[in-house]
Amino acid sequence: MAESEYRISAWWVLPISAIVWWACGFLPWLLQMFYQVTGLAEAPTGAADGFLPLPVMADDGAVGVVVMALIGGLLAGVTSRMPASGGAGAGAAITGTLLAMAATGGASWWLASREAVPDDAMPLGMLVVAGASGIVGLGIGLLAALGPAALRGLALALPVVLLDGWFWGLVPGNPVSPAGTWWVFAVALGVAFGLAVDSKPIELLGWLPAAGVIWVLQATGPALLAVQENVWPGSALTDDPLRAAGIVWDEIAAAAVVSDGHLLGAWVVALLLGAAIAALRLSREAADEGELSEAWA
Repeated sequence: MAESEYRISAWWVLPISAIVWWACGFLPWLLQMFYQVTGLAEAPTGAADGFLPLPVMADDGAVGVVVMALIGGLLAGVTSRMPASGGAGAGAAITGTLLAMAATGGASWWLASREAVPDDAMPLGMLVVAGASGIVGLGIGLLAALGPAALRGLALALPVVLLDGWFWGLVPGNPVSPAGTWWVFAVALGVAFGLAVDSKPIELLGWLPAAGVIWVLQATGPALLAVQENVWPGSALTDDPLRAAGIVWDEIAAAAVVSDGHLLGAWVVALLLGAAIAALRLSREAADEGELSEAWA
């Protein structure tokens, strides 16, 4: 009862989730615009003439849009846990995120139609990518916030392997692109493991499938880059987007059976961090149960 007193109304989740999807998910894009205005970074060749709420460039924007929209969706989905009612929170988070997609996408489309972007830009394609990735991220966030502990590690697998690229996008002049920084991956993986435990030590077994999925998905970054290299107006991949699935599958399948590029040292750190977080969660749950037993005594 005491915990529910600190929960907010589901109505607040609607604007919060909308702001979180755009302002937090696309924070690297917004910061890069700020860096260019203040002179901390030079505008890339062929950049848009003015500010766009979402990036619509075709040459180096596909991976960045996927990562930022997905991370934003994850954060927006997590806001569903803020109200006392999970169902109301989920509905508000979904509505707020979809409104944010419509508002920012519509504004970007309108500005792009006014010839504010170069001829090689792909506004429609990038907006579709942003919407699809945002919806995937939203589903992940809802599952991580409201789903059972056994599924949280699996749900967080894709954000774990893409979070590194998001952080690199915060650096002046650096686009959002997977770079393999081991400590970012280690911390994200450790947190994902730790959150996959609620109240029972047996839930640690859920780490096994989560670890397997994350191991395979560590090839996600190279796979997205391989797709991006084949995306430009009029390319075969642009005319037949289903070919992207084949490229991604080939990259991930090849990386799933070898240890190259899997940052084994980061896995050790992640397991230790996950064990520490899980131990804290289990000890807190045990303490809460002890207090409840004393209250009923």
